Amino acid sequence: MPRRVAVEKNLSAIGDHLAQNGIEVERVDRGDLTPSRLQGYGAVVVSGQATNFLGMEDIKADIPVIEAAGRTADEITAMVKERLQLQG
Repeated sequence: MPRRVAVEKNLSAIGDHLAQNGIEVERVDRGDLTPSRLQGYGAVVVSGQATNFLGMEDIKADIPVIEAAGRTADEITAMVKERLQLQG
């Protein structure tokens, strides 16, 4: 599983926190997250402003999608590490 994580550009503080914790982060626009592009990530962190982040109900991603809404940077980092199996 890739260890690179996609983070929505509007979540810059979350992306910075993940990077400071040794996670490779790529900041992306929500519209750039196509099913084929998702295959290059170990997880995706989205703002949670829209539950259907790909714009299509029938697309299933085989990677974890973490909604940032209501969570701290530490909580999100722990969730990403758990999903990437990088505990430590």
